[in-house]
Amino acid sequence: MNRKKKQIIDAAHRLFIEKGFVTTSIQDILDEAEIAKGTFYNYFTSKNECLMAILEFVYEETNQKRNEIAHGREKNDEEVLAAQIAIRMDTNRKHSIMALFSSISLSDDDDLQAFIGKQHSRELQWVAKRLTEVNGPETERYALDHAVILLGTIHHSLHILKIIGNKDIAPKRVIQFALDSIKPMIKAQPQEVLFQTDMILNNPEYAEENITDLKVQAISQLQTLLSKVNKVEKEKTDKLDYLQFLIDELEADEPRLFLLESVLMSISKAFHEPEVGNERQVFHLVWSIMERLKEVEKESK
Repeated sequence: MNRKKKQIIDAAHRLFIEKGFVTTSIQDILDEAEIAKGTFYNYFTSKNECLMAILEFVYEETNQKRNEIAHGREKNDEEVLAAQIAIRMDTNRKHSIMALFSSISLSDDDDLQAFIGKQHSRELQWVAKRLTEVNGPETERYALDHAVILLGTIHHSLHILKIIGNKDIAPKRVIQFALDSIKPMIKAQPQEVLFQTDMILNNPEYAEENITDLKVQAISQLQTLLSKVNKVEKEKTDKLDYLQFLIDELEADEPRLFLLESVLMSISKAFHEPEVGNERQVFHLVWSIMERLKEVEKESK
């Protein structure tokens, strides 16, 4: 994300928290960011789009950190899952996301509410998938039920702790408590399923594009990013090598997934301070492709 766009997003974020999303005007954002109206519209078509960019930025930051935690660890490691759930909470706290959601709830904009719904559904989908990886494929039928109960237990427990003013119980302890609480349900595997997996996981509204289309999209974005880095960097750097490697692997008939994962970890550190373009979004897309390819590889065995 370039500096000017980040400047606008940061200013809008502050105002949405302080004044509320509904009462913040585009003129307020222009004044806070100290930019002209034309500059704002170079990046966003509306206040809503600016808000969506903030939420998408936080979502991508969360996923990047989750991928880093899971790197080199077994998928069925419950400690990894607990840490990944905690990452979402930490990131939300860092960016005051709950206050932002509270402000958004006052908006009657259908597109914005649909976007928020999609954000919640993506998180639910992710938790259901990770619970299946931790507890085994035989639990997949009940994964959405378990995900709803898990997140509900965590969120409501934290809410009650806040009300009674108890600051001694750490969020990680609440997460572990919730994970332990659903274990008897997972073991029992009742016949009745409340939330069918395909309610969200296979809902066309939230369906992912196919892998081929995603690869084409990622390659195009990587090539654009490579061109931008070439203009910024005065000499050949690791960034250029990493980007070219990702392009080559995605263009290959059978990308080497273990190398993709290793390079993604390295390139995320090389681009630790986003400064050229939409690095975070591009790398998140490649991570998604890699995970999809892993699933395909696993199913073919």
